[in-house]
Order: sequence, then structure tokens, then C-alpha cells
Amino acid sequence: MSDKEKVMVQPAYHTQSIEQVAKHFDTSIEAGLSTQEIDARHIKYGFNELSADGGPAWVKVMIGQLLDVMNWIFIALAIASYCLADYITGSLLMFIAILNLYLGFSQEYAAEQTLAALRNLSSPTADVIRDGVEQSIPSREVVPGDILLVKEGDSVGADARLIYVSNLESDEALLTGESLPVAKQLVVLEKPDEPLGDRINMLYSSTIISKGRGQAIVTATGMHTEIGKVASKLSDGSDSDRTRLQKSLDKMYFLLLVASVVSVIIVLASVKFKADYDTGMYAMTAALSVLPAGLTTVMTVTLVLGGKEMTRQKAIVRKLKCLETLGSVTNIFSDKTGTLTMAKMVVVRFWTPLEGFFYVTPNGLAPTGDVYRTHDRLCDKISDDVDAEYVDKKSLSPDVAHLVRCAALCNMSSIYPRENDEVVIEDDKKTPLDETKESDSDDWVASGAPTEVALQVFAHKFGMGKPELAANGWELLAEYQFDSTIKRMSTICLDKNTGLVYVFTKGAAERVIELCNNLPTEKDRQNVLENVNSLASKGLRVMGMSYRKLDLPADVTAEELQQGSRDDVERDLIFLGLTGIYDPPRKESRQAVSEAHRAGISVHMLTGDHEITATAIAKEINILKKSMSDAEIKRLVMTGTAFDAMTDEEIDNLIDLPLVVARCSPETKVKMIQASARRNNIAAMTGDGVNDSPSLRIADVGIAMGKNGSDVAKQASDIILTDDNFATIIRAIAEGRRIYQNMQRFLLYYWILLFGLAIVVLVCLAVRDPAGRSAAPMSTLQMIYIYVTITPPAGALSTQPASRTVMKEPPRPPTESIFNREIIMDTIAYSIGIAIVCMVAFFVPLYTLGNGVGGINCDSDYVAGACDSFYRGRTSLLVAFTFSSLIVMVHCRSYRNCEWNKAGIAETLRSKTFTYTFLFDIVTLCLFIYIPQVAIDGFRMLAISWEWGLDIGLILFIIVYGEAFKLAKRTFLKPMDSGAIEDDEYELQHNDD
Repeated sequence: MSDKEKVMVQPAYHTQSIEQVAKHFDTSIEAGLSTQEIDARHIKYGFNELSADGGPAWVKVMIGQLLDVMNWIFIALAIASYCLADYITGSLLMFIAILNLYLGFSQEYAAEQTLAALRNLSSPTADVIRDGVEQSIPSREVVPGDILLVKEGDSVGADARLIYVSNLESDEALLTGESLPVAKQLVVLEKPDEPLGDRINMLYSSTIISKGRGQAIVTATGMHTEIGKVASKLSDGSDSDRTRLQKSLDKMYFLLLVASVVSVIIVLASVKFKADYDTGMYAMTAALSVLPAGLTTVMTVTLVLGGKEMTRQKAIVRKLKCLETLGSVTNIFSDKTGTLTMAKMVVVRFWTPLEGFFYVTPNGLAPTGDVYRTHDRLCDKISDDVDAEYVDKKSLSPDVAHLVRCAALCNMSSIYPRENDEVVIEDDKKTPLDETKESDSDDWVASGAPTEVALQVFAHKFGMGKPELAANGWELLAEYQFDSTIKRMSTICLDKNTGLVYVFTKGAAERVIELCNNLPTEKDRQNVLENVNSLASKGLRVMGMSYRKLDLPADVTAEELQQGSRDDVERDLIFLGLTGIYDPPRKESRQAVSEAHRAGISVHMLTGDHEITATAIAKEINILKKSMSDAEIKRLVMTGTAFDAMTDEEIDNLIDLPLVVARCSPETKVKMIQASARRNNIAAMTGDGVNDSPSLRIADVGIAMGKNGSDVAKQASDIILTDDNFATIIRAIAEGRRIYQNMQRFLLYYWILLFGLAIVVLVCLAVRDPAGRSAAPMSTLQMIYIYVTITPPAGALSTQPASRTVMKEPPRPPTESIFNREIIMDTIAYSIGIAIVCMVAFFVPLYTLGNGVGGINCDSDYVAGACDSFYRGRTSLLVAFTFSSLIVMVHCRSYRNCEWNKAGIAETLRSKTFTYTFLFDIVTLCLFIYIPQVAIDGFRMLAISWEWGLDIGLILFIIVYGEAFKLAKRTFLKPMDSGAIEDDEYELQHNDD
């Protein structure tokens, strides 16, 4: 067995004693490893990082590009040209194939390299003991046997067996899905197969220390950690799903290949398969006439530029072609905390039984803000409450003072001023509930659970934070940690000034009031619960606060307290009141949700909050409209437990999927995505934890959080939001729609020109030379020149700004192909117009200067006089087609809007691509036409004179033709933005703007 295989077979370290684990890894609990051992352990165990085996390496990217059918078509045509001894044409075709291959590979590989920079976001550094000294090292350098140091707020760098704990709790939701922190203990467990969530003597990579501190022996790193095992399973999974656009293009490539072969057969059949050089070149021209040479290149560039634009807008695209799917999203399933909200909790309300409600001005982490007593009122804005009384924070009533003291002391978090050399990472901390002024919130740093941080900031605003209280004689003696079964926590504190010992308890209000003796009757408790609902209805997370004096001596020790019963301590409490903690919605969330509604996209909020709180937030950001009746809201709001209990058939019978799911678990998300898929919706799902990976993977568009997301979630996703912001999702959808629109535009442009040419080439089979052989209307070199001239306009169409109606149109039907009715209609109409222009440009010189093709085999053997009218017809056709292609490019900027009015012409003249392509066409055509050797020996054409007038007239014809067609569509077809969901509130907001 190799060293690597031995490493992978890991003992159950949670069943071993600390001494056994230390001996196994040959490490010292006090001094850690020596520096000299580290290199050897790196060789044995590897670096502490998630492997990129599941991601495309350059070989995979290259193989993917080599499978592009269009490249092989042009390689085959190049070989055919070499066989016909036309080395110039063959070399040009080979160059086109190699250029497509290079551009596709370089752009896709660059995108993967960009993604690589996102790895290791979860824990960039780790604190360890080496050589008996504490030191901070890059987390990738941690090795098994290291003594890992962790403290509150740290992301654990590796799997490790604990050897010391001090009030240590770890948030393991990334692995277990359990939202409550796990209290760690120095015990030896018996069962080797103990569930991860119950291994209380272990720490796991990428989990977060929510409280306390500890030391542990590293037992596994990199892909051998628990999070690495999950990542490995995801990487091994198939990722062969192809988007609808890819499937459509695959079909198109196949059909074009068939059409190319059929065209060749038709040409050869016209001469009874007795081919010579001229017939071979005609067949080559026919094959090229239906192949979009620059399509792959232009599409690649379009996607890459779109991906770069998305990155600029704080959304990193892992799979460029998912942009097409993003533009057709019908449903967004979003987390609340941190995505729709700021994830910056702050106490904005509190209530005491004797004095009623109070309002506290929120200022983020900054411990500043005014306090107002509002009695029995909860107005949305303090300015609306004319009876609000300003509270002097230096003259608090005993009830309020006790409540504030409880918030500070029944609390393990802390806040402190930011050092001058610390870097502010986020720039959007300050978000108001109402009346919030600009603050210095960014000047403060917090550690601890967000709820406790909010309560600590609240206490600091009264000058009664934990540091102030400690300075005034208060000392923490013991802590009873938060227990999910009883939903509360308590601390025991000593007031050295009086020698009295107090217990302070906070938690879910319904659990706290059961322990309070100053709420003896059901009516008293019901009154408190009514106020809990009142606060929750404002979108607040509600905490109950209580305390009592303990009959204990001042010199009681922590050990003595820990030996006592928790039930004996948490009884006969005095209820102090309620605090309402607010996680403010991002200021842009409401507008983003309204824009989604206007675009016909349904927004669903999935959250772990209480149902009433979730409903209130959903109303505030317009997921639930204020115009909805109570019955509608009841139908559209559901708990995760209730949703999970429903069968698939029951879910499918619902009129609509719930817009709000409270107390939501990762399993609920998967079930929701599956239910959405059964309704043929296109779903975007946000997630950040390892347990979100399945839902991210099965969603049509998986969106991971860049700030707070796990590496595994990022690997399972299609897009990573670097700002964790819901509004970025809407911007990404708008960008996706723009990109898809532009893909349709340049594909339409290609199809129009190529199908128009194909019609001309096939119709001109009827044009025969004196020997009865068909004479090609264009030479192969002319065809390649056309490819060169039409590629820049196609590229310009691929980078057009979005249409004015892009976010007013409903999402594309999920089953709609890129070849929709409008595209097919436009292709047919414009192709006929181009074919008419080309045939007139070719036939008029051909049959006015002479009686058709007068020479035999004019392509291989030019005879002056005999081939002149044929060569001039070719020149006229090339000129007419070249400039008509620019006209078609302008028409393709929109499906319905007039482009050749004053505004459209001004936009056209501002286009550098149009101007430069026009100048390039004029200069190159004049050179190729009027230099005899180039014209005759290269392009097989002759100089023209009066034909310029004919071609100009034909160009004007295609302008009028296109505008007449658009006018007919505007007159007889329904508007393109019909069917979108109107949002009256959104309209009013933007009209006011």
C-alpha cells in the first residue's frame, strides 16, 4: 500500500484519547512540530488545499475545443482545396480553423484561471504552534500533526482533534446543515460511526468558531478533510449537461454540414459527377456559402466579453455558456440573510412591561444612536410618531437599566474600535431602517454571533457595554451556553460593588417567560407574546430578557457553579422585556425585486427566520406585495417543515409555489428546485454552504456567495457573487438577456447573409458555359473575402447595448429554441431580399454586356472578351453583397425598430465598426478590382464602371426593403414586451425619478 493510500485510510480520531492522537502523529502537545519536519510532511500528505481535479485543466479545455464541429468542417474543406491544388484557399481555410481553435481555447482557459483565484477564500491563514512558538502561516501549509489554535470568529483551517477548549463552540452548518453552534468538549467518544454533528471533540475544516477558543491536533488536510470528501464527490459527478443554446447550435452545425454536403452533391450532379477544376471550385463555393466561418469566434468573444462585464458587476461566471440560461430565468430562489439583507443585525426596538415600546436609532456597529420612548406604538418611522419622547440615556429607569445590563452581560461577543492599519473590506455597511444618518460604523469591529453582537452594540449605546460594566465591578463567573432544545442561554455574574450574584437569561421569548415569576397568569404571558408578534411583524428577530439575584456568596468559584443544576439557576426569574433585532434589507433589494417582477421573474425567499419575521421582510422588499390579501399571503407563505411534509403530487397541485419559505433547510431547497423543474421553470438558486451544493447543482443556474460561501458551494455553482447581493443577480439576468439578444442578432446576421448566398449559388447552377458546365457566380477567394468583411459587423452586433425593453419582456419560454418564430421569419425575409440584390447585380452585367458566359472554364483559363461579362457580373455581385451586408447589420440591431431614421443614422455613424468596415471595404475592393493581376488571377473578376450605379441602387433597395418589413411587423404582430408582469409600485417609483 502506498503512502497516499495509507493517508486516506484514517482512524476514527474522535474515539482516541489526546495522548493516542499525539503519538499517532508524533507531535508535542506543548511545542507542536519542529520546522524541520514540515517539508517531509508536505511530501507525505500534500498541501492543505482543495484539489482542482474536478475543474477543467488546459488539456480538458483543449479537448473541448477540438470537439467543435465547425472547426473540423473548415479543416475538411481546406484539405479538399489542397487536393484541388488551390493552396491559397486551402491555407486560408486552415488559418480560419486554427484561429477559431486558438481564440476559443485562450478565452475559456483564461476564464478558468480567473476562477482559480477564488479558491482558498474560506481560510487564507491559520495560527499554529511550531517549535514551541505561536505563529501565523498560510492555511495551505498546515500539515497533520500541527497544533492548531482557534478563537472566536476564526475559520478552521483543517480537521483536528481538540486538546483544549474554553467555552468553545463551532458553527458546523456548512457540513451538517444545523444552524446552531456545537459546544465542544474534551471527551472520548465510543462509536466510530458517530455522526459528524455529534463529534464534539473534533473540529472540521471551513467551519466557523462562533465562541470561545481552543487548541487541536490537525488530523486531516486538503481533500482528506470532511469538506474535501464532499468536494471530491461533487467533482466526480457528471457535468455534461448542455444548455439549450449549445443544443440548438449543435443541431445547426449538423444541419449546415448536411446542407454543405447537399450543395456539393447538387453541383456535382449538375455535371453528372464529371468534375474538373472549375466544377470542384464551384462545389467548394457552394459548400462555403452555407458555413458561418466566423460564428464560433464571434460567439466565443461574445461570451467572454459578457463574462468580463459580469465580473465588473461583481458576478464571476464559472461557465460562460450559462449566460444564455441566465437570460431565460423565470424563478429566483434566494437566501434572505446577506443576500436580500445586509447580514448586519442591529437592535432597533425594545419593550418593557411598565414603559412600553422604545425606538433605538440604528448605526450599524457604531455604538451611537438616540433612544425614543414610543409607549404602545410601533410606527414605521420615528418621525411619524408625534408622541415619541426622547430618552436621556444617563437617567434610565431601573427596568430599562436592568434590560440593557442583561443584553451586555448575557453575551459572549465583543466590539472594539478598528485599528488605523486595519483595512475596511466592505463599503456598504450603513443601511437604515429609517431616519438613519451617516455613521462611523466601519470604524468598529465585532466578534461573535451576529445576534449577540447586535445586543452588545445596543448596550454600548447606553454606556453599559461589557467593558464598561467590567470596569465598574461586574465579573463573569459562569456561562450556561445556548441550548437548542430550550432555546436560551444564561450567565452568572458578580457585582463586586455589592457582593451580589445575579443570573441573566436571554432567549426565545416563549421559553423565557415560562421561567418568570412576575408573569404568573396566562393573561400576563399572552400579553408578552402579543408584543412579540408585534415586533416580529416589523421584520424583527425578538429576544426575551430576564434576571434574578442568586443566594450565593460573593466568593463562589466557577467550578462550584458548574457543579450546580442549570434548572436551579434558571428559575423564578424576573422578566425584563423584549429586544427587536433588525437585519436591514439592502437598499437596492426592493428595486431589484420590482425589476424582477417587471421582467416576469418570480422571486422566492428561503430563510431560517420565524414565519412572521420572514413575511414582514418579504413585504418590505416587495416579494409579497402590500396589495395582497391575507388569504393570498397565507397561501404564498409556508414553513419548511410544512413544505417538506407535502408529497410531490400535493406540491404540483398548488396554484403557485410559495414565495416565502420560513425555517428552511437545505433539503427544502432541493425539494423546491425539483418542484420548480416539474413546472418547466428555469430556476436560479443561491447558496453558500456545503449542504447547498446539491440544490446549486440541480438548479438551472447555481449562484454561490463569494464572501460567505464555502469552496464546495462555489465549485458546484455556475456563477459566484463577489458581493453576496441580490441586486447583482438581477443585473446578471439583465446581462444574460443582453448577451442572448446579441447572440440572436449576430446569428441572424450570419443566417441572412449565408442563406441569401446559398440561394444565389444554387439558382446560378442554371448559368452554363458553352460546354454546358455550371459557372459559379463567386470564386472561392471572393467567398473568403466575404467572410473577412462580415465578421467585424457580426462582432459589433454581439456587443450591442441591451434593447430598451430587455427587462420588460417576459422570460423566453423554457422550451423555445434560439430559432424562434421571429428569427425564422426575419431570416427568410431578409435572405430573399439579399438573394434578389445579388442576382440582379450578377445577371444584369452578365446579360447586358454579352450573352452570358462566353468562355469555357473561365475560372482556370481566362479568355479576354469571352469571360468579360461573367467576370464583371462577379465583381458587381461582390460589391452589392459587401455593402448590403453592412445595411443588414444595421437592420439586425433591432427586430422591430426603425434604424434608418434620423436617430438610427446618427447611431450608425457613431459606430466605429461600421465606419472602419465601410472604409476597409472601399479600399480593399478598389485594390482588388482595379489591379488587373489581382482581379483576374486571384479573385477571377474584372473592373466595373457603370455597375457601381446599379449596385448603389440595389443597396438603397435593401434599406427600403428592410424598413418596409419592420413596419409590417410593427403593424400586424403583438409588441415584443407584451406579457411581462407589471409592477405598479415600480412604475410609480421610476416616474417619480
